[in-house]
Amino acid sequence: MLGDTLESAAEAFEEASVNSSESAKRAAQTTKRAVGNFVHGTAYGVAYGLVYAGVFVTELMPESNVVRRGLAEGAEAALGARKKVATVKSEAKTKLVKVTPAKTQKKRAKASPRAKKVVEKRAEEFDAAAAAAS
Repeated sequence: MLGDTLESAAEAFEEASVNSSESAKRAAQTTKRAVGNFVHGTAYGVAYGLVYAGVFVTELMPESNVVRRGLAEGAEAALGARKKVATVKSEAKTKLVKVTPAKTQKKRAKASPRAKKVVEKRAEEFDAAAAAAS
C-alpha cells in the first residue's frame, strides 16, 4: 500500500513537471507577444506624434518664417537620406544574393500583400505631409 502511494505521488509530480514546463513556454510566448505589441505601439505613437506635430506647427507659421523653412528643408533632407539608404541597401542586397549560393541563404519570411500596402500607404502619407510642409 505504501508503494502504491509513493508511485502515485511520483506520477503526479512528473505530470505536474511536464504541465508546468508547457505552461511556462506558453506564458513566455504570450508575454513576448504582449511586450512586442506594446513596444511597436509606443514607437508608432512617438513617430506619428512627432511628424504630425511638426507638420501642424509648420502650417501655423507664416510662409516666410525662418523656422518653417528650416523644418521644410530638414524634412526634405530626411526624405532624401531615406531614399539614399534604401538604394544602398537594395544594391548591397542584390550583390549579396548574387555572390551567395542559393543553398546557404537563410529563408526570409515574406511580407503579406496587406502589410506591403499598409507600409506603402504610410510612406505616401509621410511624403505628402513632408511635401505639404515645404
